[in-house]
Amino acid sequence: MATPLYPTFEKRIADAVDRLLRKQVDPWAFFNAGVPIQLTTFDGGSIRFPTGLEFSGSCRDHFWSRRYIDPFLEDLVVQEIAAAVVRARDRGVDAKQLLPEVEGLLLSSCKKVFNRMAEIDQGLRGKGFPERVQRRSIEDKYNRMKEFIETRIRAEIEMWRPASSNAESATKKENPSVFKLEPR
Repeated sequence: MATPLYPTFEKRIADAVDRLLRKQVDPWAFFNAGVPIQLTTFDGGSIRFPTGLEFSGSCRDHFWSRRYIDPFLEDLVVQEIAAAVVRARDRGVDAKQLLPEVEGLLLSSCKKVFNRMAEIDQGLRGKGFPERVQRRSIEDKYNRMKEFIETRIRAEIEMWRPASSNAESATKKENPSVFKLEPR
């Protein structure tokens, strides 16, 4: 059974991924449409491709570069995991149950982004006939992101302490004798 916060994170992550697709991935579909493409990188830089270029070589390399879409996805992962921990603590939900749910949402979202990229890549290389070229495998990109997500989720689960145990720890530090066990 899902935690009560699952629907919240399902919506948050879906909305964030839709924005990411709309702003950073889908504009590439118009690469050969006769209109220059201008995108903003994660660090605020600008990428501009004039009309008349082929979607090959450095253009295609840039599209698939680890420096292009991955920082956006990594930031989404970090932000949503942090939000899950805060919400879990605020709402009295066990983060050890919520975080694996968030992990599943993040994994499927990354797969969605990479699949859309592969679809666009195939369409551009096929020059209107995507069935004429093989779709690029997303396995390497997905596996790298999967490891990134799993590592962060495991770390947060390992560090998780419900709000009540944090208060207990603070009380122990202030007055260690309060929790002292007496011998029989």
